[in-house]
Amino acid sequence: TGDGTNDAPALKKADVGFAMGLAGTEVAKEAADIILLDDNFSSIVTAIKWGRNVFDSIRKFLQFQLTVNVVAVFMAFIGAVLIEQSPLSAVQLLWVNLIMGTFASLAL
Repeated sequence: TGDGTNDAPALKKADVGFAMGLAGTEVAKEAADIILLDDNFSSIVTAIKWGRNVFDSIRKFLQFQLTVNVVAVFMAFIGAVLIEQSPLSAVQLLWVNLIMGTFASLAL
């Protein structure tokens, strides 16, 4: 975190730099990644909670999508090898992707 001109190099070097919005200098605000509008350190805790929640949601979404698509490809491949015909038609595979993609995106 920083609010002065001398904090700008540290804000640029940090993974995520926080600058004070009301009391901070323009140099610190330009160097920071996130600007706290209310100059309250509890806002940092809230921002971290939101960021972790977004990260977890994206990770769960990607895990769900990969699972559904890997199973669909595996079924089509095994069906083609064993019974020489896919157990799911192209329209059925598209339907599964449409339905699962919709439910997964609603979960975000």
